[in-house]
Amino acid sequence: MALLRRLRAADAETVYAPRFHRELEEPVAGSIAVPPSVPLVVTEGNYLLMDGEWAPVRGLLDEAWYVEVPEEIRLARLVRRHVAYGKSEDEARRWALGSDQANAVLIAATAFRAGAIVWLG
Repeated sequence: MALLRRLRAADAETVYAPRFHRELEEPVAGSIAVPPSVPLVVTEGNYLLMDGEWAPVRGLLDEAWYVEVPEEIRLARLVRRHVAYGKSEDEARRWALGSDQANAVLIAATAFRAGAIVWLG
């Protein structure tokens, strides 16, 4: 939330944001420079529309879109990504149908909080 607050502050300083590196499975701080001249910042994240500790995020966004793709495409993309980063096909499929699927169900329940639901099918 601190990053979103700094981005909204509209002062004359460049803000540095982290980038998630899949090969590390970690964000790396200061990887993306956002100068004050940037007119639009697009952020993404599974938890941005959640309740609890995430609830204040919605107030820091001008718009929130929930993007949905057909289940078979979502799963195929997840498996492909996991394989690309070192998992076997079987491991990738188990991961996608296990913890990734549980997360997808959790996040799908937040779609109603978005200003728009975009269907990419």
